[in-house]
Amino acid sequence: MSNTQIVIPASTSNLGASFDACGLALSLYLRVTVEQGVDGFEVVPSGEGADRLPRDESNLIPRVARYVAQQRGKKLEGARLLVQNEIPLARGLGSSSSAIIAGFSVYEALNGERLTDEETLKYALHFEDHGDNLAPSLLGGLVVACVVESDQGRSLKTIKRAWPARVKVVLAIPDYEMDTREMREALPSTVSLSDAVFNVQRAALLQAAISEERFELFSEALRDRLHQAHRLPHGPGLSDVLRMNDEANRYPGLLGVAISGAGSTMIAFATQNLAEIGRAMTDRFRASGVRARTIEVEVDNRGRNIRSV
Repeated sequence: MSNTQIVIPASTSNLGASFDACGLALSLYLRVTVEQGVDGFEVVPSGEGADRLPRDESNLIPRVARYVAQQRGKKLEGARLLVQNEIPLARGLGSSSSAIIAGFSVYEALNGERLTDEETLKYALHFEDHGDNLAPSLLGGLVVACVVESDQGRSLKTIKRAWPARVKVVLAIPDYEMDTREMREALPSTVSLSDAVFNVQRAALLQAAISEERFELFSEALRDRLHQAHRLPHGPGLSDVLRMNDEANRYPGLLGVAISGAGSTMIAFATQNLAEIGRAMTDRFRASGVRARTIEVEVDNRGRNIRSV
């Protein structure tokens, strides 16, 4: 009986003004090796957050696998899951979304059934509402994601787009976490018409700038009035790093900066000088008394990968 290896990319969401609408797959990975022939699920974690992750059926990955089996009227015997994680937890890099997509992939590996992308994403919304993280982790690349309500329940409509190869990514990851649920609760329940229009304009501008390779428009397209300002007070150093978006001309190659997801990671987009830009980001965190590490990553255009090993 052959084993199966599942590889799921991390993701960054929101991209400034594109709040809850747009995400990007990144080359940090959750790797799960599925060893069959085991009663029940045993999880063997390593890497980021390994000491905090459940090792039994309560782990999110087998919970998702059990859920989809129930929805499909199938039975799962179980497996040993060797989980190697590169994605920092609670840092705005889609770690839970990656685990959810991994759970569906475990179901497929054990049951031999391949779900459509639409089915996977529809089921995934049962576990979290972040379609802008779920879709990139499944599909790869830049994904615009839209939740649709109908008589059949909620579904996710997506369009995957190619990311321009010239635009690189550097992450600055501080040594503190930000809880996604708490950061959602920090947001106001209503916004002004002018702020809504501000964001709609810039979300559209980002997609047009990418299509036309008008990279000088990135910093404007990343500006936001819906979520970032409400999250900045909860993370030391975030405001100082985000201010680099207003000072992009001071850093050759820098296109713009935003909060990754709900934080605490900050993401910078650049065409060159990523090491220097990363140092500037960590220097700003350090000035607020926070240690941070930087990682230069690629955009993962492949998305989920499943293969026999």
